[in-house]
Amino acid sequence: MRVFAHCSAALLGAFMIFGALGCGPVEETAADAGPDSSSGCSLGFLGDPALDPEIELISLGAEGVSAPIADGSSVALIFPPQGGRVIFAGVRATNVSACGVTLGGSLRDPQNGKICFDERTVNLQPLGDGWGASVDSNISTFSNIPVCPNQWSMSDAFGSEFDLTVKLRDKEGRTAEKTVRVVPACAEPENEAQCLCICKQGYVLGEMCASPPASP
Repeated sequence: MRVFAHCSAALLGAFMIFGALGCGPVEETAADAGPDSSSGCSLGFLGDPALDPEIELISLGAEGVSAPIADGSSVALIFPPQGGRVIFAGVRATNVSACGVTLGGSLRDPQNGKICFDERTVNLQPLGDGWGASVDSNISTFSNIPVCPNQWSMSDAFGSEFDLTVKLRDKEGRTAEKTVRVVPACAEPENEAQCLCICKQGYVLGEMCASPPASP
C-alpha cells in the first residue's frame, strides 16, 4: 500500500488524489500502512455502475467504533501506531468498485488555508446493500489525517472548527467527495494530557509533554 501523509500550505484542491502537491509528499511505511490492499481483491462492484458515486463520511471514535460525521460533528484525535495524533476519516460508498479505491482525507484550517492530508489505496468492505465501507477493525482502510504535532494551524487543533474533506476515486476513475465543518477533540482520556500539549496552537517540536502510556 502506498500512503502519502503531509501538512502543506497548499490549497485544499492540491492534495494528491485530484492534483499536484504544493509540497512533496511523504510516503509512509509505518504500522498503519499494512499490506497492499488491492492485490488479489475480488470484491466486485458496489451498487449500480450506471449511477453517480455516492459517499457518506464516517470517523473512528476513541472506542474504535465508527460513526457518521456531518457539519458540526466532533471527531476524535487518536494516538496512532505512527505517533502524533490523527483523525481516522473513512467512507461508506456506493456505485464504485470495491477494490483498489484511492481514499484521500484532509483537514483544513479556515483561518489560513493550510491543510494536513493523507492518501492511501484501500478495499471497501461490502455491506450487502450495495454499499461498502472502511472497516472499523482495520485502521489502514481509513485516511489517517496527521493533525498533531500542531505546527500548522492558527488555533488549537482541538475545540476549534476545521473543514474535513474526503475524496474517493475507484480504479475506473469514478470520483466523489464531500466536505463538512468539524470540531476535533482529544477523546482518549488516557492520552488527553499529551494530546492537549502537542495539538495546541504554537506547539514547538521537542517541547516536553506528558508521555503516552507504555504499550502492553
